[in-house]
Amino acid sequence: MDWDLCKAFVAVADTGSFTAAARRLHASHPTLSRKIAALEAQLGTKLLVRAADGLTMTSDGRKFREHAEAMAAAALRAETAVAAGGRQARGTVKLSIGATLASHWLMPRLPEFLRAHDHIQLEIITHPFPASVWRREADVVLRPVDSGEENLVGRKIGRLGTGFYASRDYAAGRQLPERRGEWKGQSVIGFADQTSNAQLARWSDSVTAQGRVVMRCSSQGDMLAAARAGIGISALSCFVAESYSDLVRVAPQKLVSVADLWLLAHPDLVELPAVRAVIDFVAASARADRVRLRG
Repeated sequence: MDWDLCKAFVAVADTGSFTAAARRLHASHPTLSRKIAALEAQLGTKLLVRAADGLTMTSDGRKFREHAEAMAAAALRAETAVAAGGRQARGTVKLSIGATLASHWLMPRLPEFLRAHDHIQLEIITHPFPASVWRREADVVLRPVDSGEENLVGRKIGRLGTGFYASRDYAAGRQLPERRGEWKGQSVIGFADQTSNAQLARWSDSVTAQGRVVMRCSSQGDMLAAARAGIGISALSCFVAESYSDLVRVAPQKLVSVADLWLLAHPDLVELPAVRAVIDFVAASARADRVRLRG
């Protein structure tokens, strides 16, 4: 059985489309289509069929997937056993990280790491987030929850703090609130996505209850832009807001830490020299910036 054909099948089964699978495997749509057709011809059965929302597995496809995933696990263990014997960290490592953490925190630290590890090619995966390690969408993930259903290995390396911020233009000539009862007359930028940011949204709405919500945003980037534009006061990650000199901290005693930072990896990958180098780098960076990240 050609493992390359099996790998193509697993990618298409996971993503539900040739296009998404092609992105994961750095291949083309026609190439994957041909590989699936070749695999189905070898097995003499249909593995995938088109559905309203993309490609879905047949009953034979679901049975075959179990065996293909076992082959994938065996291939990964073989790859790890060989690579772990090497003394130099080399190869490609895919790190899944939130877009805000990637751009505002990690990127400035990367040049030094890449100069010291010129045999490592780092792929920063911000979408989809969090990427699946077991489906090989990522090798290492930095996310606000622990191992969960994927049974990854790793540890908590930090905690993120959130506070209230406004632009200096907004603050000019205003008495900014310091206590819960002083928000009357203030313009507030709230959270539009009450599901993914439920705890943070409840905290923000509770503290600013006497203010007037003039806008709600679904992304941290838009909330940051709105605050810098002078639209109102917004809850922002401290490590992001403190990077901008045109923002001031509002009600400095009002700080909440609702997100832990967990650095996790596939148990069969953690001892690969390149993966270990990335894990150690991210963990060391978080230790060095622990005060800034907590706010």
